[in-house]
Amino acid sequence: MTMLHQLQSGDIARIVAFEPSSEITKTLGSKGIMEGSIIRIISRYGLITLSVHPKIFSVSHGIAKNIRVIKIRERNVKGEEL
Repeated sequence: MTMLHQLQSGDIARIVAFEPSSEITKTLGSKGIMEGSIIRIISRYGLITLSVHPKIFSVSHGIAKNIRVIKIRERNVKGEEL
């Protein structure tokens, strides 16, 4: 499995778990980001910007290091989705 901060712009993944779960789950859950959510990485510059259809959120790299994901699709070398 992969952590959210390891994904690249354009990657699509499913959130599997929050570690540690308590505070992160509460904070992100209030915004509609929860285990099972499908996300797409929009940008990694500064904060990590991600789309949880139809909303767009930004999270710090510190929080992203605590979000376990399964990559569904990744961009190819030219930046296009496969």
